[in-house]
Amino acid sequence: MSLTYYLRQERKDIPMEKLTLYIEQNEFIIHTEKTDLSNLRVCLGDQSKFFKKLTATTWSISAEQLLLLCAKENRTRLFIYYTDNRQEIDGTKFDVEFGQSLTLTNDKSIFYAYISLNNKIRMSINQKPSARSYYLSNEPVTINTVNNNIEFTLSIQSKFAPLLKANLLLLNRQEGHTLEIIDTQIDSVRIQPNVYQNNCVFHISPELFFETLRPSFNYNEFDTTLVDFYFTIQIRQGSTTKYKFRIPFSETFGTEVWCSYSDEKMASLFLYQTINGNLSTRIALLSNESYCEYQSLLNTAEMKDNNIVLVCEYPYKAQDNGFYFFRYLMTKQNKFVPYYIITDDSKDLKKLKPYMDHVVIFKSKEHIRLLFEATYLMHTHASNYVLPFFSKELEAKKNAMKKIFLQHGITAAKNMEPFYGRKTNPKLTDKIVVSSQRELRQIHEQLYYPPEDIKITGLARFDDLLKKTNLIKNRLFKRKILIMPSWRKDQDKLTSEEFQQTTFFGYYSDLISDPALEKLVKENGLTINFYLHNNFQKYKDLFHSNFVNILNAGDQTVHHLLKKHGVLITDYSSVGLDFAIQRRKVLYFQFDNDQKEIKENLESSHLFLPGPIFATKEQLLPAIQKATEDNRLETAYVNIVKTQLYPYYDSNACQRIFQVLEEL
Repeated sequence: MSLTYYLRQERKDIPMEKLTLYIEQNEFIIHTEKTDLSNLRVCLGDQSKFFKKLTATTWSISAEQLLLLCAKENRTRLFIYYTDNRQEIDGTKFDVEFGQSLTLTNDKSIFYAYISLNNKIRMSINQKPSARSYYLSNEPVTINTVNNNIEFTLSIQSKFAPLLKANLLLLNRQEGHTLEIIDTQIDSVRIQPNVYQNNCVFHISPELFFETLRPSFNYNEFDTTLVDFYFTIQIRQGSTTKYKFRIPFSETFGTEVWCSYSDEKMASLFLYQTINGNLSTRIALLSNESYCEYQSLLNTAEMKDNNIVLVCEYPYKAQDNGFYFFRYLMTKQNKFVPYYIITDDSKDLKKLKPYMDHVVIFKSKEHIRLLFEATYLMHTHASNYVLPFFSKELEAKKNAMKKIFLQHGITAAKNMEPFYGRKTNPKLTDKIVVSSQRELRQIHEQLYYPPEDIKITGLARFDDLLKKTNLIKNRLFKRKILIMPSWRKDQDKLTSEEFQQTTFFGYYSDLISDPALEKLVKENGLTINFYLHNNFQKYKDLFHSNFVNILNAGDQTVHHLLKKHGVLITDYSSVGLDFAIQRRKVLYFQFDNDQKEIKENLESSHLFLPGPIFATKEQLLPAIQKATEDNRLETAYVNIVKTQLYPYYDSNACQRIFQVLEEL
């Protein structure tokens, strides 16, 4: 019940009768000022034990009596009744006061006196009372930096008892790491009968925060960690359950908290309100130099109307449509001034070597400055990847840019609305490029973009993919097989042990260790490479094979792999569509197409998937052998490519995308 409910229970000019609960000489005692609790007893099922009446308004019962009551019943909850009508004592009708303890013990059991969730006085045996029984509400008061620590002040309203302690719990939502901060110096004030306000102050070391909650933090990564705020409580009179209470978001404090992390770096918390109104935070580390640049620009910079174009993929990559369109901007036009955002440890930096004057290091002060200046943004994934860290100001700058979603593949079977849809992410982008009329319809129907914001251009990387492609070149690669499956929703969050129990791991582990496939490889001089999706790369070392090469992400680009193989085995990934554009054979291994998010699209997607579908390894193996003999895409699938995937079949996609940019 709410605090308001309790404040309404009593008019201040009419004092409430006191009711005292306490333990004395291992007996539970109830005392009122005037109310006669006639026939006061403890009940368990049909059995009862009566309290001993000590005075007209005082009653007691011993641990031995309670143990006798519970001897024949295997239950944990004991009810306290008075009167012949089995009436319970309602705590809201009295001004309740607790003694030092509400716990009775003997050699065999522990009895807890407590007030229930519906405010009735009860007892339990060997089961701690719920902390929720003593909780009313909470409100975050302040969160700021004090002496290079994060200071968080929380006000908790409790009922019937003040708090002995409150523990702040910070939980890494994705990885499960928990940081517990204890506050034993609580300032508790009784503000009304049965209502206490408890003010708690927690101090969080930024070093401990990152070491505990994000031990694998990589400065160069775009970090997606989400930390949720909870707390537990303990009353003075005895143990309760460790129920985790959620802390709500408050508009009373700012969304950014910065503090020194080390001599070289600053730590940031970006506080935000979850969909349910609760308090969570994103986290970041930033060099002192970049932090000073950011603070300076907050006070001086204004968005400029210029021709600066930022281009980004994942911060550590330059191998997708972003790179190919950036290269086009650098070599084929002089109207726009492009800059490519990338980390300083990226393996793809070597590809950008000819353009280093227009390459900007992720999280550098130049990166931050350009976010305040640039007018345009070209992105292959979520547009947030252009941000070095989250802040309200940087998000506003990003949202104000004119954006084109270059995509990272043709939209295929998966419904990507939760990731890229206009309904879920209205600020993601302004225009989205597609490769066919079919894809335009799918984007419109599934991702809710209006047709005028969807442009049929083809993907930027197609220009390079189709460059010098011909049937003779295709046949040169027929003995090279690439296995490149997509990922599975939420399975990227599993532990290694949990991932090994998935259907995905079972089927692919079985395929790459199959004796019949190994025999085919050795007898025909085949090469098979297995490349896991970026979201599954962390599980790469769980797969083992004597004849299949398990590739590291970053050693070769996906684009290069597609160009250098003659047969592709995939499942739902859009790489199958890219591959078929080269007129090379694609085999679809769909052993789990009963997944809800996939099943919804299969009925329509089979009309444009440019290859046969196999549900079992036994069906797939003969098709692999046949494909290595002739890897040309069959005529029926060539027609699908022409009509459903990419009607242009040319090297002018970048030119068409450039026209979209000019029209923004």
